[in-house]
This record gives sequence, C-alpha cells and structure tokens, in this order.
Amino acid sequence: MNEYAICTYHPRFDASHVAIGIEASRPWIWPYAHDAESLGELHAAPGFDPELWLYALHEDEAIGFVGATIAPVPNHESATATLFFPRVLPGHDKASELLLMELLRVLDRKAITHVTGRVTTMCPQEIRLAEDAGFSLRDRGYKLYYSYGMKQGPLIGSAPSATEIDPKRDMEACSALATRWYKRSVEWCRGHLQARHAAGIIAHLGVRRNDKLIASCLAASNEIRPSTAAIYYIYAPDEPSLRALVTTAANACADAGVDNLIADLIHEHRTFEPVYQDLGFVKVAEWARCEKMVMGTTQSSCGGIRRPPLCRRD
Repeated sequence: MNEYAICTYHPRFDASHVAIGIEASRPWIWPYAHDAESLGELHAAPGFDPELWLYALHEDEAIGFVGATIAPVPNHESATATLFFPRVLPGHDKASELLLMELLRVLDRKAITHVTGRVTTMCPQEIRLAEDAGFSLRDRGYKLYYSYGMKQGPLIGSAPSATEIDPKRDMEACSALATRWYKRSVEWCRGHLQARHAAGIIAHLGVRRNDKLIASCLAASNEIRPSTAAIYYIYAPDEPSLRALVTTAANACADAGVDNLIADLIHEHRTFEPVYQDLGFVKVAEWARCEKMVMGTTQSSCGGIRRPPLCRRD
C-alpha cells in the first residue's frame, strides 16, 4: 500500500501550500515561499491549470506539492512548461519523487514535450531529484548569492556616498533603474518597489551625480527569517557607486539588528563579483537552469517508482 496519495489542486490546500513552502525552505540561506497574496495571484493568472498543481497527502494531510505553468504559444507551436520543483515537509523526501513523477505524466498526457526549471545549491536534494529524473543542468552559476556576516564588522564607505531616496520624488527613477536588474517593465518594478515599502524596508538608497539618480538599491529583511536581509532592485553603473550602495546598505542592516546580508548577483551585475569579494562577501549559493524532454519518457522517470493513487478534486 502506498504511503502517499497525490491530489490535484483544490482551494482547501491553500493554507497548507503556504505552510509547506515556509517549512521546506526554512533551513535555506535565503528562505522563500508563496504567501497568501502571491498564491492568489498565481491562481488568478491567465491559463492557470489546476491539473498541473499536485499535492501529496499523508494520512489525509497535505505534506508536499509540485507545480508547473504553461505559457501560451502562437500558431499552435509546441508549448514549454516551467516547473516548480517539489516542496515537502521534513521527513517526507520520498513524496518529492512521487510528485515529480506524476507531474511529468500529466505533462506527457497534455502533449507537453519540453520542461524547464531551475535548481539551487541551497537545496542539494532538489538537484539530485532533477538529475535522477533525467533533467540536464545548464548555466550553472547564472545567478549567485553572496553573503556578508555582520560579525565581520562595519564596511568602510568611500566617495560618492549613498543616501536615502525620497519615495515621492525618486520612485519613478528607482523603478527605471530596477528594470536593469529584473529585466522587467517599469510598471512591474514600480509595483514591486511600492509593495516592498508597504511591507517595511530597512533602507532605500541612491547615489546622485549632478543631482541625477544614477544608482539605487533597496534593503529589506527576509519574511521567514528576519535576521537575514537582502539587497534588492540594485543597479550601479560603476564600481564607486556600487561600493557606496553596498557599504551603506550593509551598515544600515547592522544597525537594524540583521545578522546576515545577501546580495543577489545576476545578469550584468555578475561583473561586479570581485567588488563583493573585496568587500568581504562570500559566495554561499548558486543557481542552475535545467531542462528535460518528457513525451514518452515518464514511464521510467524517478527510478520507476510505482504510481500512487490519485484522489478526486471534490
């Protein structure tokens, strides 16, 4: 008899989804999970398919989930699914394999041939799961996390200096600079910056040249582990302005009682890796992309584990 049952999405799983995500990521260097608001946005997004979000039940309690989204494609071209790897409560690692196996079967039935995702060294079992399921890892290190421990002492700043921005005056300029980091629209960045301010921040800093904002970043605590903070929405055109932002942000975080500061290096910001190293930051995690062709391959995925029973959505 199987230890777990696999169910497709039902609203009754929403609270469990949030709780599982928090508990599964709590040991990570940078914990993150859906909250109720972001989960609602996911469910309300065009094309949300409840059959692509699966939940593992143990003794009728949800203990894990996995999901995927499929972006619409023109001219009936073959679609690609974006996979969100399983999150399970401690002690239920076997459920991860079952969830992934069943999701790949669902994608196969929907004639989805190409699945992509991303994995991180913060969760080594996720990498092992991807490799065991036949995913190819590529672009290792395309995104890096660097960490600065406040026990190392304050960082020494230099000219130019970074100062607090005025949200009323500078939000549009900060949003435009943030597009260079997120590769998203100004509107999207503005909405996220405003949401960060509403939730509470440690500092929102800028560097000016000839009274024009040329660099900015925002520092805020992790919602799951407030003693850890991160630098968000960062853009700096050169090393001096980056040093000004990072040193001021780190010292503001120390004053706020933060123990550890995470810097997220991605896209062209990767070129500043030596600057972070020189300031005393240490690389603590990296990300890789992964992909798999799934049509006709799921019968032997994940070591050929027997398919668990599916429960009804009602």
